[in-house]
Amino acid sequence: MFLNGIEQLLRRKIVLIAGIAALIFLGFYWWGISAASSAFDKGELTSWDEEAQTVVSMLRPADAALAAIITAGPLAATLITALAVVLGSSMLPEEISRGRMPFWLSLPQSRLRVYSMISLAPFAVSLGLALLLFGGILGITRLYFPFTSRNLILAFFSMILWLGVVWSCVTALSIILRKVASMVITFFLAGLASMFGGVYELMMMFPGEAPAALVTVARVTMFVFPADRGFRGVLYGIIPVDAAVTENMAFFGVTAEIPPEHLMYGAVWALLLLWLGYLRFRKMDF
Repeated sequence: MFLNGIEQLLRRKIVLIAGIAALIFLGFYWWGISAASSAFDKGELTSWDEEAQTVVSMLRPADAALAAIITAGPLAATLITALAVVLGSSMLPEEISRGRMPFWLSLPQSRLRVYSMISLAPFAVSLGLALLLFGGILGITRLYFPFTSRNLILAFFSMILWLGVVWSCVTALSIILRKVASMVITFFLAGLASMFGGVYELMMMFPGEAPAALVTVARVTMFVFPADRGFRGVLYGIIPVDAAVTENMAFFGVTAEIPPEHLMYGAVWALLLLWLGYLRFRKMDF
């Protein structure tokens, strides 16, 4: 079932479009990085004022790599999240609407296996696109601005958590509320979490100056939909180890390592949503 689901998804135009968009994105990123590297090496910053030239001249390659990764990361994440939501919201409902679900359930296997194997395919395809995009960003950046990443293992598991939260939410809602509602709600929650995740990073730069109400809203949002914690973990894991996130980059990046309990909470949250979706699936009559 899982392989059958992968095969079905790879035939869809949305997956082809997403793949082409990812390659175009990496092409433009390579073009921009190569141009920036040339200007960085040769000092060709004629369009900048003298003060800006002085600041840029003090930057190390790791700082330039940091700026590039943090700038490209949110754009790549938007494409990946969109694909995960679209695919995750349609897989189970389409198996049901097209009459294939009775066949899967007639095989000698539990409903839990049917539910998990079919719904796992969108996650696998989304994870593949994420590895392509972030792997491409990392490889291209290292080619022009050599650096050592902070923690690639953390980045990989954070990526699984980030996509797992999005996927589990849209999968469960697609069974409970159906396709369109699940897409709208998950997109909304992902956007809200991303916005307040950036606000939270900024507040961590100035912990004593942030309004108490804003701190509360940011933290509540972070735990209501913990996908952004995983995304920040991806960024923290791949950025240069010898570069520091500055105030101007905090909204897009990370100010410190993501606490392990945040990632553990996200994993439990995702499993709980999947279980709720399964409880609804188990009671459905096909």
